[in-house]
Amino acid sequence: MSAKYQVLKGMVDLLPGEIEKWQWLEEKARVFLEAGGYKEIRTPIVEPLELFSRSLGEGSDIVHKEMYAFEDRGGRKIALRPEMTASVARAVLENHLLKKSKSLRLYYLGPMFRAERPQAGRRRQFHQIGIELVNESGPAADGEVISLLWRFLHYAGLDGATLKLNHLGCSKDRPALVTSLKNYFSGEKAKLCAECHYRLEKNVLRIFDCKNEGCQPVIQKAPWEDFCSHCRKNFDEVKTVLKTEHGITPQIERRLVRGLDYYTGSVFEVTGPGLGAQDAVAGGGRYDSLYESLGGESVPATGFSIGLERLLTALEGSGRDPLKAVQARTLYIASLAVNVQIRNFCRELILNLREAGFPVETHLQETSLSEHLKRANRLGLRHVLIAGESEVQKGKLALKDLEKHTQQEIDRAQLVSTLKALL
Repeated sequence: MSAKYQVLKGMVDLLPGEIEKWQWLEEKARVFLEAGGYKEIRTPIVEPLELFSRSLGEGSDIVHKEMYAFEDRGGRKIALRPEMTASVARAVLENHLLKKSKSLRLYYLGPMFRAERPQAGRRRQFHQIGIELVNESGPAADGEVISLLWRFLHYAGLDGATLKLNHLGCSKDRPALVTSLKNYFSGEKAKLCAECHYRLEKNVLRIFDCKNEGCQPVIQKAPWEDFCSHCRKNFDEVKTVLKTEHGITPQIERRLVRGLDYYTGSVFEVTGPGLGAQDAVAGGGRYDSLYESLGGESVPATGFSIGLERLLTALEGSGRDPLKAVQARTLYIASLAVNVQIRNFCRELILNLREAGFPVETHLQETSLSEHLKRANRLGLRHVLIAGESEVQKGKLALKDLEKHTQQEIDRAQLVSTLKALL
């Protein structure tokens, strides 16, 4: 019999057995980004509608057809956030964060919402990890952000990824570029899809985002005028910084524009295996005009976002199993509890191990060692700590390796340090 109520299309429940992968990836992100000097920021899921329509652009697909927007009971027009950069910019301006610090290094993790067609690695409620480097400009800042993304993806275990890089020029370049592209695409309009007709009128650069196969021959032949000498120099310097300081040689992709109107200057995207045609795992770029467009002063900024669902899919597509990484560090406590003393000993042990960063599984009501071992095997766990009456009295625990079929005794006082060295 099917359930009376079911999850909405494009949204999923994250259940035990799956959520551990997410926790593993989120923890790696926190450790890596905080080691790089980035601090977490959390903003509300619901924001004023105008924040996104103004910053992302009326011609963007998000505002045009994907945003969850509605009026609340007070008649205010609000939206579920479709991305975080505008929300972070609003928080920085509203809370005067740049008065407390010359520049900001911020990171976030959380759900976003877009009413788009669900596909591989993409849902209507999806999740992102991202960073914002605020009030720092120049090739060194771009290099820091791109390198941080590239190194994190390798730290997470992603193989077979491709880094694509482009430069969108500055406000001085944009009018000539737009005119040139409009003239070209208007002459090829009959070969373009209906969505590209809309983009041609609203924002011609968005045509480069089209995934319709019929539009690709026209897009590939589109003229891309060179930018001003300052932007050309900036692009060359970004490429040099990436190569000489970070050891990264990106693939130059002159058709890469990203999907949001606030991008200027350097933009980039990382694609990964196992995702099909929609193979972007992460992307970002510079957006020096965003803060001014939201009512603040001119503030240079750049950043990136990573799709959690897409990255997990890409990791599995490249042969990495995040669940196995979790299981490798998870301990099973076989509590042979015949009295309250042993149960209390095990409860304290579990808390100590979890505080030390070890995931723990157990069943405190079970007293049969064979049943504990069967349960550990079903969970795919390798290491079992045995805590019975003799172990508690001696102040030692038996650590059983189910893969190697070996067992050793460890002093309770040395347990955490021994396990950290072992696992």
